[in-house]
Amino acid sequence: MVCVADLLKLMADNAKIKMITGMTVNVEKALAAICNVIGLAQNSDYLLTQYDIVKTLFLADRQHLNEYGRPITFDNYVAMNHGPVPSCSYDILKSNEYRMRQLGIEALPWKTRPIGKGKTHYFDANVDLFDQFLSDSDRDALTYAFGTVRKLSFGQIRRLTHLDPAYLDAWVEDGHRAAYDMNLALLFEEPDIEMAQDLVELSQDVRAG
Repeated sequence: MVCVADLLKLMADNAKIKMITGMTVNVEKALAAICNVIGLAQNSDYLLTQYDIVKTLFLADRQHLNEYGRPITFDNYVAMNHGPVPSCSYDILKSNEYRMRQLGIEALPWKTRPIGKGKTHYFDANVDLFDQFLSDSDRDALTYAFGTVRKLSFGQIRRLTHLDPAYLDAWVEDGHRAAYDMNLALLFEEPDIEMAQDLVELSQDVRAG
């Protein structure tokens, strides 16, 4: 059981930590990660929605960050009503034409169909097209994260991600915005400002190269 007093103390402690955000997303790896998740779902006859994908990416990015010192996608996460969301990947999933032009994406390597209640089914991804951009550890993290999302109910995965310290620090209940930036430093199991700053610089260098 979660102790309210402990959560309040954690939120107070986290509020003192410098906000670090602004990584440059690795577009190829973000596309590769999404394709990978779609492939995992299709291989297991799972009806995959945008909700499943963004939760899988969050859990995988966070796991890989803590195990290997870097995320998979280098996407920037925002706190929204139903939990953490990778801002760039979410725009890609929504086929946001303006964002896709910014990122140089001409077409998306998967198919979609609306299935009601604001949900979209994602399938038939061209996994091989972008698979070269993923490392073995990337794939392992994505596979584990998808397994977690698949076995939990909507309410269970919502509660799990809502308890993340970076989410708790960012989300404003009854706020006036749909999304709030999450602090990269708080995605580490032990908050790490210096490492977070290094990752922001690394992501910029990778894209520049």
